[in-house]
Amino acid sequence: MGTIWKEELYKIASRKIVWLGVFLLLAFVTIRLYGECCHYTTTIDGNTYQGREAIRKDKELTRRCAGLLTKEKVSRLYKEYGFFYYDRKTDTAVGNYCNRFITENFTNFRQTDGYSPDEIYFLKGEEWKRNAAYLLENDVRFDYVYGWNDFTEMYVFTIVALFIILILGLSPVFAEEYQLKTADILRTTRRGKGSGIWLKILAALSFSIALTCGACAYLWLIYLAVYGAQGWDASSILLSFVTPYGYCPESILGYFIYITSLSLVGVLLLTGIVIGISALCKSPFLVLILSLCAYLFPVVWVQILGPMWLFGVTMTKNITHFMTSMPVYLPMGSGFAFSAEQIMVHLGIALAVGIGGICLGYHRYRNC
Repeated sequence: MGTIWKEELYKIASRKIVWLGVFLLLAFVTIRLYGECCHYTTTIDGNTYQGREAIRKDKELTRRCAGLLTKEKVSRLYKEYGFFYYDRKTDTAVGNYCNRFITENFTNFRQTDGYSPDEIYFLKGEEWKRNAAYLLENDVRFDYVYGWNDFTEMYVFTIVALFIILILGLSPVFAEEYQLKTADILRTTRRGKGSGIWLKILAALSFSIALTCGACAYLWLIYLAVYGAQGWDASSILLSFVTPYGYCPESILGYFIYITSLSLVGVLLLTGIVIGISALCKSPFLVLILSLCAYLFPVVWVQILGPMWLFGVTMTKNITHFMTSMPVYLPMGSGFAFSAEQIMVHLGIALAVGIGGICLGYHRYRNC
């Protein structure tokens, strides 16, 4: 049985287009991070630093004022460093991580062009309550999270792109045997209508999980190499991708473990969907097209069809929840401000659909 699993795993892993896609994806992430690191600047006490030294200086500065975020701390940082802005002549940032944080989160900075410090002021009244007060009312732990904010955005991009690459690799699992007319022969072998099919499915699942874990580990390692682990114990609400509503782990480290877990559930779901479609179609190219459509359709629904309320409020909301349980959205569930109960429902939907796809693939291939 181990031999069958190894042979099927080798068959999937030998597809060069998969490794080319993974190489280009990780190369892009690495080059982008290198460029981000080289262009990073900070201004502290009138001195401007760039590159790795600037990151180190910002981390040292933030370490001195890390801890509970309070109105007094915000006021002190403003008195010491003023507001963050961009120099119009050089088009470079003037400020450090600390005053950039308070400027972006407690002022009207995002409503200005960013080049006129005289136009920047602290939010007041309803604007303060809606956009800033929650950071001072929830025992938020402040620390240096610039790099981890960037990590979150690149992580979501990497997983979404990686899932497309996996579709390319998994589409021929069953359909290729139909096309090569070897399916009938394989089904006549001793394990051809039983464990042999399950081993093919297990090989696809193993490859998908291993590749996803490898890509996640690589992302973690390169960001750790540049930004270090400082900020992992800070509050996850400091990340721009996290809303103050709905369920989310309290710490940034907890948040990363959470979205990695969602990604693993997502890849199991994606594999089940592709396997089911692969067993239904006799052309790998058709499987690829249908799998990509199934993967991207939730985006079309959430962005275009859902807001039209075509099926009434209740039905549309239920369909939207189903769509956000699919692989393209599951890793970014925290951005939708879902409650813990809704997240559990989404995980249940994902597992049910994934297992359903696997069972469909098994029975279709076995009885075709």
